[in-house]
Amino acid sequence: MKLRQVPGAVRRVGLVALLALLGVTTLTAVAWGATRWLTDDARFLREAALVDGTVVTVEPDRGRARTQVQVIYRFEERQHTASVAMDSERARGVGKGARLELLVAKAAPDQPREKGTTEAGATSGPMLGVVLAIALLAAVLVVARELRRAMRREVEPLRTGLLVWLTPNTELDDRPGERSFPAYFYRDDRRHDVTARFNGSRKPVRNGARLLAAVAPREPTWVRVVDEEVAQALGWYR
Repeated sequence: MKLRQVPGAVRRVGLVALLALLGVTTLTAVAWGATRWLTDDARFLREAALVDGTVVTVEPDRGRARTQVQVIYRFEERQHTASVAMDSERARGVGKGARLELLVAKAAPDQPREKGTTEAGATSGPMLGVVLAIALLAAVLVVARELRRAMRREVEPLRTGLLVWLTPNTELDDRPGERSFPAYFYRDDRRHDVTARFNGSRKPVRNGARLLAAVAPREPTWVRVVDEEVAQALGWYR
């Protein structure tokens, strides 16, 4: 059966997927903030002073993730020379005499860090990756479970359920959209009161005032009204 034939299920799954996405986004934001607060680079960012440095030399590119850059800078009225680690990708665009933003801690004025590289390290700790992976897996499992439940609730009665002629307790109007209504059917001379699901946008299979419906094996008090399009798709109706 095509998914477009079960709009109620699709709407519910879509809502669950949206909530799962919001949950993943929230957890990612929390993990990102926690990572910035807990990592060594994050602590250095909070405590260090920002100063301007000038590039003296750049280590040749050897295919490493980090490149050493020699810089000079002034901190607390003194001139310093130091080597700082810089992301190799960023270092390729840096040459002698270029200006670099450095972070310098008062406790270690001769051990500065390059600002951009430090900021990247503050938000790329392992916590963020682990939390994001767990959140995405949980979201996928929740959406898959809801999709399975929704499809089973809508499709299972049509494939494995008992077909009955259903009599509504009240007259149905032509209002479009998915809705439920009380009804009953007889089987073995016994009346069964049920709640029926019906899509007012589709034309049901009728026999006078009665409607063709399928009784779910696992939920016998709920039935699904069979519309002509679904019946034709399943080969019941021509």
